[in-house]
Amino acid sequence: MIIYGAGLAGLLAGNMLRSFSPIIYEAQSELPNNQGALLRFRTDKVGTACAIPFKKVKVHKAIKYSGELHNETSLFLSNLYSQKVTGSILNRSINSLDSVDRYIAPWELINTMSRNCKIKYDMKLTKAAVNDMGVVPTISTIPMPTLMDIMGWPDKPEFPTQKIWTQKARIESPDCKVHQTIYYPDPTVPYYRISLVGDVVISEFIRKPEANIGPHIMDVLLEDFGIKPNKLVDMKSSEQYLGKIKPINEEIRKQFIFEMTTKYGIYSLGRFATWRQILLDDVAEDVQHIENFIRSSSSYSRLIHSQKGETQ
Repeated sequence: MIIYGAGLAGLLAGNMLRSFSPIIYEAQSELPNNQGALLRFRTDKVGTACAIPFKKVKVHKAIKYSGELHNETSLFLSNLYSQKVTGSILNRSINSLDSVDRYIAPWELINTMSRNCKIKYDMKLTKAAVNDMGVVPTISTIPMPTLMDIMGWPDKPEFPTQKIWTQKARIESPDCKVHQTIYYPDPTVPYYRISLVGDVVISEFIRKPEANIGPHIMDVLLEDFGIKPNKLVDMKSSEQYLGKIKPINEEIRKQFIFEMTTKYGIYSLGRFATWRQILLDDVAEDVQHIENFIRSSSSYSRLIHSQKGETQ
């Protein structure tokens, strides 16, 4: 099996499909920056699939708007937030502020997942490589617009996105063990969500944050979360050039995925490859569906038969 892309979706597939002895081809010379965004899981399905223990926590949420904290959402706040983040009016996580159970992965999740995989770097997919794949099961986590360019897709639409930036830092003191999120729908506020994951604060922006944003985040922690941190340490920044995706024509989207599978034997996997607003929990389900398709396909049966013949 070949998997294109060593992002979260590719690493997840590599871990879940180890019986296929997959090789992951990554276009970059090192692992992509996978751990910038907030990662909370609805279930421990991903952890179970990768044999990595996740921690179950209770997450509490609120909204900050017009100088006040709101414990209940409204159509006005939900729509304002959606437009700020995506430029469209869509259902977002702000729609419900109920306390929820979530699962938190260990911070070394990416490194642990990558150690379970065989990865080759500086391996870019080309149209010639697609034509030479034969019957080897192949999964692509390459963003759909990029794969369309590689394939010379004639009806490529516009792919509207919203770039996002993330700042992550650790609260040195006081000791912090809560899991909380505050949404910021106001379009004049540069960040749209700030979350506490234990003693780590994750701030997500729709505009590139200032280099010295740390003191401002400390003020936010005091004013909005009621936490007076002594110091923020281990501050790291990341940028997601695709960030928040926006819908495209559904017929074109489905037709491209269908043709890549039926004509070239390439299964699209992940948010950007399928151009759907999904979570990593959903990707784990998609991996299982792909495995079922591959194992039931006649081409895979012929491949297994030929490999057995070579070893006899």
